[in-house]
Amino acid sequence: MARAGVKVQKPGAEPPLGRKDWIDAAIAMLAGDNVEALRVDTLAEKLGVTKGSFYWHFKGREDLLFAVLDEWRLRMTSEVQSLIFDRSGTPWDRLERLVRIAISSRADVPGGPFEITLRDWARRDPKVAEVVRAVDAERIAFAAQLYREAGLSEADAQDYAEAHLAMVIGIRMTLADSESREEIKRRRRISTALLLPRGPAAKG
Repeated sequence: MARAGVKVQKPGAEPPLGRKDWIDAAIAMLAGDNVEALRVDTLAEKLGVTKGSFYWHFKGREDLLFAVLDEWRLRMTSEVQSLIFDRSGTPWDRLERLVRIAISSRADVPGGPFEITLRDWARRDPKVAEVVRAVDAERIAFAAQLYREAGLSEADAQDYAEAHLAMVIGIRMTLADSESREEIKRRRRISTALLLPRGPAAKG
């Protein structure tokens, strides 16, 4: 006999899916297609459930899209920052770690296919564009902080921070279809050479 307040799943019933399951599935789909292609019925089919599961967590498709956008915001700001500071090292080590996070084969990293889809969406939706601008500003501010800690002047730190964001997005757009280990190493070598100006300030 079930205890009061405890839901018992019926035999043959759909496996319970949480809100994050739907968000992660949407991110995976958006990494390979545009926003217009994201449909609740298609997503439910990929997850092997009915649309009823979706409406336990979201009011509709737009609600899911903005939950996805919020997840991207968190990943590109607070989660990346935590990854940078979760290990010891010099300021230059942290900057190199920031480059390595972006230049990888994962689709949801900074500048990856998922972000490219969101930026395309932002071109047509002012609300999305506002979120993207705010995230970019926070990412630039964080990179500038790392460059200042590495010994660069305020002006140089800002310049390199803006170049960092542009480089990460640009190199992923031109090389997004190549995920070999050697190509990833090449991307990192190019990015490191251009974004980590180890000069006299780095030796202190």
